[in-house]
Amino acid sequence: MSTNDHTVPQFYLRRFARRTTGKSAQLMAATVDRLDAAFPTSPRNVAAVNGFHWGTDPEGVPHHTMEGLMTSVESAAAPAFSEVLDTAWALPERWPPTMRTRVSLSWWVAAQILRTTRQRHRVDHLAGEAAEGGLVEALTPTAGPLHRFARNNRHLSFIGEQLAPLAAIIGRKPWGIGFSDVCLPTSDVPVVLMSSQDDANQLLSVAYWDVLVPLDPHRFLLMTRPGSQDDPATWVDHRLKMDGGMGVFLTDMLWSAAERHMFWHPDHEPQGLPESHTRGPRLPRPWAGDTHSPPQMIMEYGAMPLGTTVERRWMEHPTRDAGRDHRVPS
Repeated sequence: MSTNDHTVPQFYLRRFARRTTGKSAQLMAATVDRLDAAFPTSPRNVAAVNGFHWGTDPEGVPHHTMEGLMTSVESAAAPAFSEVLDTAWALPERWPPTMRTRVSLSWWVAAQILRTTRQRHRVDHLAGEAAEGGLVEALTPTAGPLHRFARNNRHLSFIGEQLAPLAAIIGRKPWGIGFSDVCLPTSDVPVVLMSSQDDANQLLSVAYWDVLVPLDPHRFLLMTRPGSQDDPATWVDHRLKMDGGMGVFLTDMLWSAAERHMFWHPDHEPQGLPESHTRGPRLPRPWAGDTHSPPQMIMEYGAMPLGTTVERRWMEHPTRDAGRDHRVPS
């Protein structure tokens, strides 16, 4: 018996989908190397792998403990997303978020760093490099469902060990809630590290580098390291706005780290996305035979003035002066 386990939660993908009356939500999807061949689909049909969260106990009996854990993380995160995004303004009037929301989102972001197919390939690749004389491979079943469970257990064990400390690191970082003038996509790797996406020490990488999380077609989280930006206002929780081309830069970051698919809202096609592959190489995937150097990513920005936000109307039809900041009513 197998289950269709989503590596990217459906509730999150629906934020990038058109909601139609009497029909399932619809979003656009494309493979990273054929962005000009996008196709409409449903959140339930993408970013899913049969038995992805299956594990085995010491006796080899399959269980679904990890799926239950991920369901708990998603159940707590869904209302946290709503508290941040479903407000009267494009950027929330209350920022920083409540502690309950911060904790829920920290666990969700940590889970989305750890649970992806890219992370599984990375963990398996490192395990293969560490094997001495083929000993690990010789002790691992090579065919049938037991091989799949043994392989999955390595990744699931990694998630179990890293999830809580990674959530704690994320919760302590400065959080920037941002608005992009241009429309944003997401991908099957919805959390991107500015550098060292595939570093062997994921905890250290997340603690040191900036972390990007698209929330919907115009809003995102940018979790920074104090001092990584010149503006001292970015060293604590803040609001920010990415004008014009800076939003395109975010799209390039997301495309660079995606494992296989990009996703976006049918009414919010990301500017320049089909041409992303002409702007340089993506992040290398050693497990797929890539040997090129990773692209260099550097971003400088300033925080919005305290007490200002962005009007919600700019989310629908962004223009050149879109997202003009306004004072939050007292």
